[in-house]
Amino acid sequence: MNEPTLSPEMIGQALTEHRFTDAAQLLQAWVEQHPDDTDAWFNLGFCLRQMLQPAAALHAYQRAIDAGITEPEQAHLNMAAVKAEVFHDVAGARASLNTALSLQPAFVLAWQNLGQLEEDVGNADAARAAYESALRHAPGLGRAHARIAGIEVFSGHAAEGLARVEQAAALATTHDDLIELSFSAANALDALGRYDEAFSHALDANQLQKQSTRLAHRQSDVTAQIDAMIALFPEEPLPAAEMTASPIFICGLFRSGSTLLETLLNRHAGVTMGGELAYTPWFMTQYGGDIQPATVADAAARFRAEYASFAQGVLGGTSVFTDKRMDNFLYLGLIKRAFPAAKIVHVMRNPIDNFLSMYFLPFADNLTYANDFDDMLHYYRQYRRLMAHWQVCFGEDIIPVRYEALVEQPEAVIADIAQAVGLSGKAEQSDAQIIRTASVWQVRQPVHARSRGRWRNYAAHVGELADLLRAEYPEFSE
Repeated sequence: MNEPTLSPEMIGQALTEHRFTDAAQLLQAWVEQHPDDTDAWFNLGFCLRQMLQPAAALHAYQRAIDAGITEPEQAHLNMAAVKAEVFHDVAGARASLNTALSLQPAFVLAWQNLGQLEEDVGNADAARAAYESALRHAPGLGRAHARIAGIEVFSGHAAEGLARVEQAAALATTHDDLIELSFSAANALDALGRYDEAFSHALDANQLQKQSTRLAHRQSDVTAQIDAMIALFPEEPLPAAEMTASPIFICGLFRSGSTLLETLLNRHAGVTMGGELAYTPWFMTQYGGDIQPATVADAAARFRAEYASFAQGVLGGTSVFTDKRMDNFLYLGLIKRAFPAAKIVHVMRNPIDNFLSMYFLPFADNLTYANDFDDMLHYYRQYRRLMAHWQVCFGEDIIPVRYEALVEQPEAVIADIAQAVGLSGKAEQSDAQIIRTASVWQVRQPVHARSRGRWRNYAAHVGELADLLRAEYPEFSE
């Protein structure tokens, strides 16, 4: 039987159905026959990004530009995202964004991304200038107003930041703008000590975001996921640990202090900040449904080889690096079978402070539990249940770190972690280190404990939840 003829319709269907591997194969065959099809090269770049093949994606976008794509600024924008988010190439990302803006000075998204890049490397003035440029072309852009207000709060001018977002909120026309501005107002009011008003704005922001999210949170799905991980990776002897260097996996809840910990570990010789590497959750999304007890060893071997190849591609030849995808805690069974010698740094924070920190920030749609305290409580219980299982499985290879101890005695805590994972010495930090996190400004300040016990400012709103958590997890009873 003859194979169906390759056609744009076949490619379009694969893209529409998010079958990116199939679409990439079809597009690759298409551009071999039609090397001047700029849209095909652009779509191939997009598919390769989804497949975590960043170098190949950059090549495809460049081919689209070289072939004369109609809106080359879009390709440069996407190239900048790959360079920044995957390769941590600040200069390259900045150059691609500036090229896009030279081609289209009114390209608002490029101005926004340039502002975010400058924030990620700690350039407050440059970030503000980029956001102001975006606002010249789109005066009502809520995200730009919110990001400038965040810089104001960081700079000690929370009142000015609050005034900005209040004025912008009165003119906001989209749901997303209102969400951004409500979260921003909540944080400015928090910095001003107006806690009841801050909580009210955070409540509004979370309700708005919960209404607009594409993925409804179902507690039963979380419970089922944890049950499946425990069943798939029961307590059993691991393979013999290899002596070669392994990644240092950092895990826990989001907003528990992992960025601070990774930044401090970066000062030790030979350690590279990998940041939130996307490979592990991507691998489980692609192949996790096919893993059965009888195929765990094969899956672990594949994961080990492909993870190492991905890390080599994005981090270079470094032998020791951190991977702080906080939801790595879901996949420690696979991680430890692939890397038996790997050390797991488990960051923990007083859960009520942790919950509040999440509640005051907008997260991506996939963090569906972060908009509701009841969902957070259920998620936290399931996370702790799984971590208790991993602790039985892997013992001292899981290194617990308390956020409260880290901010009180950072040097002593980091020294203990460094010894536990086999690090020594110190290294100079890059002048342009990307820190892609909601705490981008906080982590650049001297280490402080001001966020410890923050929940007491909101005791009127979360006091009952705090009491429940203290009773259930007495180690956080302080």
